[in-house]
Amino acid sequence: MSRNSFAKQLFTMQDFSDSPQFHRSERPPQRSRAVWWFFIGGGAIAVVVCGGIISFFAYIAAVGPETSVYTSNRIPSRFLRTIESIGALDKDEKIQFFYSDALTDIRDGFYFVSNKKVVLYSQTTDSPLTKISFKDIMDVDMIRDESFFEDSEITLYLHDGQVHSFPVSSEHDRDKQFLNAIKNQSINASESQ
Repeated sequence: MSRNSFAKQLFTMQDFSDSPQFHRSERPPQRSRAVWWFFIGGGAIAVVVCGGIISFFAYIAAVGPETSVYTSNRIPSRFLRTIESIGALDKDEKIQFFYSDALTDIRDGFYFVSNKKVVLYSQTTDSPLTKISFKDIMDVDMIRDESFFEDSEITLYLHDGQVHSFPVSSEHDRDKQFLNAIKNQSINASESQ
């Protein structure tokens, strides 16, 4: 037998089952486990982020003021305690309409009309508390915005030349009621002088 024929015979008798392409007992190649961990990790992060967002809004809803104007009998007692502690409300005074544009703490900004005066409070100004007697109001104006995302703006023109503006929500048309309460009280105050 020649050397070439021996090699041919040896080659044809060789067991090819050792070759990776012919192994029948092996599973086909699988995706890396890293891909599955990526999906599991991404899902866990999404759940945590969504839970955080829901928790944030639940906290704001529980602690912060409503987005609409409160009428006298609907003002939460915790807000009344804050208003009294600041010195904005006298003992014999009754709030008719109250609005806060703050997110959580009403001390960031609140405004009300009572049976005696208009009160503006904002920690961002030099003098946070402004009390305006109805007899000091010369004119009242409102720029109305019916959008849910923007507030109407009431402007008070005083006899001494000062001008004060503050936001009021237009939900339930209470911005109009807020404005009318100021107008009526200031007309009554000017007639009684």
